[in-house]
Amino acid sequence: MPTDDAGTDALERGNERIRDAAKWLVASAAAVGAAMLAGSQLSSIGELHFGAPDSVENARLWIAVLGAVAGLSAVVYAIWTAVQILLPKLVLVSDLDRAWAQRRSELAPVVDHFRRNPKYLQGFAAPTEVITAREQLVAAQREPSTGDDVRAQLAAGIADLDERITAIEDTATHEALKEQFRRALRKLMLATAVAALGIVAFAWAANPPAHQPTADLRNARLVDAYLRDVDLRDARLDHADLTNADLTGANLTGASINGVVWRNTTCPDGSNSDDNRHTCAGHLS
Repeated sequence: MPTDDAGTDALERGNERIRDAAKWLVASAAAVGAAMLAGSQLSSIGELHFGAPDSVENARLWIAVLGAVAGLSAVVYAIWTAVQILLPKLVLVSDLDRAWAQRRSELAPVVDHFRRNPKYLQGFAAPTEVITAREQLVAAQREPSTGDDVRAQLAAGIADLDERITAIEDTATHEALKEQFRRALRKLMLATAVAALGIVAFAWAANPPAHQPTADLRNARLVDAYLRDVDLRDARLDHADLTNADLTGANLTGASINGVVWRNTTCPDGSNSDDNRHTCAGHLS
């Protein structure tokens, strides 16, 4: 049974399409990794510090680190998986023969393909038959008693078997590459999901909400001001006049209160400054 050059060319074109797809996957994964690295330059992760007193800041930092590690690891894994498809691959007829009786062999899908389509075995029922046939012809050719005419016929038979074996190996290699690509796609889908989660986590954690600017109320006249539950964290209140002001529930954490006029002022804790030696210092929460 002569081999079909058109069929061989079709297999080669199929292999090239698979490898082209793998190259595209490698380029895509590399682009995702590059975008993630570029995005890290635009993040505010530098504002987060290990051991910061703010537990939320600590949590954001760890989430950013873990997200970056997960995202980049998934990208590297995706690239590595796709690159495996680009490596040279050849399934020999001897490899197919060893896998023929093994149900859990890596080549099991290839064996199943040949079992479903015996025509691809080039007239043989199993790989072992073509191997045995070739060995018998080679042994007969090497017999000292074999005449030149018979030896020439045996050589032609061996060449024909070699062509059949090549066709079988081409088909087996193509099917193995297809199966490898299918498996790689499943792995790449998982890696893509992990990379996406990592990138989202990193982007969220590395870009904390911008702090509101500190209120500058130095020397402000806040007489009779109604400041209940006002957020005055880190505010500058130096020398402000808070006569009769109501600061019940206000947050003055970190506020600067040097020289503040406390006169009949309701402090954040609800006490009166006149009862606290004319100050709200120590009663800011």
